[in-house]
Amino acid sequence: MSHFPAADPIPLPAPVWLFKTLHNLTFALHLGAVEMLLGGLILGILFGAIGKMRRSGEMVQAAGMIAHRLPTVMALLINLGVPPLLFAQVLYGRALYTSSVLIGAYWISVIFLLMASYYGLYFSARRADARRPWTATGIASLVLVLTIAFIYSNNMTLMLRPQVWAEMYRNSPGGMQWNTSDPVLWPRWLFFMFGSLPAAGGALMLLSLRSHFEDGLKRFLFRAGGGAMALGIAIQVVLAGFTMAAQPQGIVSQAMQSPIFNASYYGWIATAALVALIGIAGAALSSPKAVVAAAGSLVVFLNIAATVMVRDGLRDVTLRAAGFEVWDRQVVTNWSVVGIFLILFVGALAAVVYLTRVMAKAKRIEENYV
Repeated sequence: MSHFPAADPIPLPAPVWLFKTLHNLTFALHLGAVEMLLGGLILGILFGAIGKMRRSGEMVQAAGMIAHRLPTVMALLINLGVPPLLFAQVLYGRALYTSSVLIGAYWISVIFLLMASYYGLYFSARRADARRPWTATGIASLVLVLTIAFIYSNNMTLMLRPQVWAEMYRNSPGGMQWNTSDPVLWPRWLFFMFGSLPAAGGALMLLSLRSHFEDGLKRFLFRAGGGAMALGIAIQVVLAGFTMAAQPQGIVSQAMQSPIFNASYYGWIATAALVALIGIAGAALSSPKAVVAAAGSLVVFLNIAATVMVRDGLRDVTLRAAGFEVWDRQVVTNWSVVGIFLILFVGALAAVVYLTRVMAKAKRIEENYV
């Protein structure tokens, strides 16, 4: 007897491969924004606290600059998070809806936690603009964002464990329980959380290229960004080993039979090595180098994309072992509708790129947080 609800009789309006491609692409963009927000919060709080103790104007200035930009990153994060969640519901709805119900109280709370964390970011930015300490509000926002991430990790791991669903529902039909019995949960959550340091480090290296910054500030941003990249990826490598070791028996070996998974797995290792090397080089250089900053940011994103593909492969194999085959769906494609959607999708991405360029070229404002 299958653990999963019956498939929706309405066929998919486009091929599975197209939905998966769109899901992985949009999730990589979303995850990049998530990592920048988390890493920015962590580094900003540290820079602000340590800068005050050491009376380092450069660290305090860097902390204020980070706080000023985090609300914008949160806006990108939220907007980029909607498409991958919708695509995941189309592909994995029978599993995802069930796990969402089982942790329903926490799942619904994400909306309120997100609003509170968003307000905390704006409040922190306002205090930084007024040259007032924002460590406490920054920590509060960080705790809220980490809680949201933990809830998401609970849901995305629980959807892969149909064998525990019935017992969990009998124990708490009100949706007030966690998936903490899953050995994959903690190393997986920590892996994604420490992935924020390379992403934020790459962003700091790019920020250091602004011509109107003082030389000392540019050097600090560039070298701190490189250090964050190297440290973060080193921790991630260790956590990646724990995460893979915690997978159910036989899952990794089955996933390795897929050429796409193999390419993604070794691609992650290769990009992780490059992130470490570029990070070390950035931390050691005496002045910012545009080519190093650009290469570091590109490699960080490729590493995130490889992470998404490895995650996708492990999810499909785990669900297949439980009796859920994502590729076994009835498809009736309306190519005219698909074509219109893809045109609008590309247009939306182009608009995001254009708006980002407009922001980058906007009139400079004097920032002084010391």
